[in-house]
Parts: sequence; C-alpha cells; structure tokens
Amino acid sequence: MEIKKYFEEKANYIYGARLLKFVVIMLVVLLVVNGLVTYSLIGKQKVILVPPAMNTQMYVGGSDASDEYLKAMVRYVSMLVLNYNPSVARAQFNDFLKMVAPSTFISYKDVFYSLADKIETGNVSSAYYITSIKVDKKNNTIITTGLLNQWTQDKQFITNENKRYILKYKIDNGMFYVVEFNEYKQGE
Repeated sequence: MEIKKYFEEKANYIYGARLLKFVVIMLVVLLVVNGLVTYSLIGKQKVILVPPAMNTQMYVGGSDASDEYLKAMVRYVSMLVLNYNPSVARAQFNDFLKMVAPSTFISYKDVFYSLADKIETGNVSSAYYITSIKVDKKNNTIITTGLLNQWTQDKQFITNENKRYILKYKIDNGMFYVVEFNEYKQGE
C-alpha cells in the first residue's frame, strides 16, 4: 500500500514539474512575442497635437508629419527669421538656431549672428506676410510665398516686394529640423 502511495506522490511531483516547465516556457514565449511586437511598433508611433491656435489635428511621428504640422512649423520658422526688429532679432535667431539640423548649425550660426549685428547697428525691422504655403513631402521641402517689408528706424522702406522662401527639413524620431532656409529662386 505504501509503495502505491509512493508512486502516486512521485507521479504527482512529475506532473507538477512538467506543468511548471510548461508555464515557464509559455511565459518566455509570450515575453519574446511581446518584445518583437514592441520593437516593430517603435517607428510607427504618432503623437497627435492640437495646440490652442489650431482647429485641426496634426501629427508627427518617426520621420513623418502631417501637412498641417509642416505648415505650422514653416509659419513659426518664417516668423522667427523674417519678422524682427533690433530689440528681438538676436533672441529670435537663437530660437531659430535651436531648430537647425546639427549638420548645418555652424554655418547658420555665423550667418545669423552677423545678420543680428547688422540689424542692431542699422536699426532695421522686417515683417513677412505669408500668402501661400506649398508642402512637398517627397523632397522634404516647403515653399512659402508672401510679402516682405523691411524698413529703417525712420520708416523708410528698404524692401516692399513679394518673395518666396524654401525650407528644407528633416524629421528624425519626431523632431523637426531645419536643414536649409533660403530665398527661393525659380529653377533651383
């Protein structure tokens, strides 16, 4: 009788050990599957933004963004670079430089610090009124058209003409970077 009881207990231990092995193997398999799914979703994450000034949704994620987001960014960049007066130009250019891609930062830093010096010594003010924005996601470019007014402290106009500007950008892990911002000449 005791031998039968001994074999039953031994069989129960064996079944218990098999069940525990099965549970551990299933947990490992589920953990690996979870890791693979998480890894595959890393670049597909999108953040939906609805700032107070916007009445439409926009998103940015990975290396992609909505047209609305790109238009908002080009408006912001144009405001920083083309709307200034001697007292705020240097601060706005510093904010712009925070958005410039690391590969072109040094050259833009020199250009905009020099421009800030000229603005401060010449007492020049500028305003750019955007009339149209064209987004080309394929080439990562945005072209703005608008009226550029520049004047001196004694209200004499230096410029009062329609201008086009091109912004080349890149989006890296959801971060918007300006690669190039220049006046656009047809055929470039």
